[in-house]
Amino acid sequence: MMKFLRTCISTVGHISCIGVLTSTNLAITSLEFVARSIVRAISAVTLAKIEQDSRTPHAERVRTFQDHPELVHYVPDTGIDGGPDQIVDDAKTLRASVAHAKQTRPEFHMLGDESKLKELARALILTEFGGTKPSLLADDFQFLFPVVGPLTKEQFVKAFMDFEVRDAFPTSRANFYDFSVDPLEPNRVWCTSRGLYEHLGTLKFGPGGYPATGKKICLPPQRFSMSFDEEGKCYKLTGGYCVDRAVGDTKGLGGMFGIITALGGSIPLPEGRPWKRSLMWEALSLRVPQIVDDWKKLRALKTSSPNEESKLI
Repeated sequence: MMKFLRTCISTVGHISCIGVLTSTNLAITSLEFVARSIVRAISAVTLAKIEQDSRTPHAERVRTFQDHPELVHYVPDTGIDGGPDQIVDDAKTLRASVAHAKQTRPEFHMLGDESKLKELARALILTEFGGTKPSLLADDFQFLFPVVGPLTKEQFVKAFMDFEVRDAFPTSRANFYDFSVDPLEPNRVWCTSRGLYEHLGTLKFGPGGYPATGKKICLPPQRFSMSFDEEGKCYKLTGGYCVDRAVGDTKGLGGMFGIITALGGSIPLPEGRPWKRSLMWEALSLRVPQIVDDWKKLRALKTSSPNEESKLI
């Protein structure tokens, strides 16, 4: 009986929370719609355009499996329950992708050249991703992180110089490893970083910056990629994508946002704060399923334990 009553009370509580969450979300969504509509109207009338909004992020310049899925080779017997194989044979696929791409781009000599591409990637890292040596970056270079970007070459170099990250963290080690050429995009290099930073100087971010604290910061694992053109210059840099938000001192944030968070700072923007579930996510993805699970457990208890039936009614 007590289990039944607890489930009923819990269900009423969940339904009440769902009502509050959904009504609040509706109010916020409506207010945001009105605000964005007004902003669009003002922007159209005053020509107050955001330049970055007109900049299209670079897509793949070397297309392979997107148009020719037969280029992908698989490790045999890696299907789920006898279904299609799921694990790619990197070496065979890379060779097939390169052979296909060179039919239309024979001048792209470094396609799939793991030694050369990894050398270019390491050269970028040694120059702060080209921040201290812009000649390594293509004229149409784009910096594309989870929130920031796409930034142009000039914007990226200026941002790097303004932060003076090396002055704030002179002993930092980004710990890049796991370099590999993408077998499905053979002019792109991927790598992982698990940085260890020590805050020994002033980090120039915001009005006052962050004076040295001596604090050590472990960043979560982050994935980076560098895409190169025919001249060996980087035309797209991606990174800061956390692949395990449970690891490190940044609450799942990568890049500069993660460092600021680890230092105890806060960026007054939702994009610069640790992940927080939305109102509707909690209402529909957590509370509704919880109600269902609670009643399933109660029913299972009643079915599997006949001796307990008198306690449930």
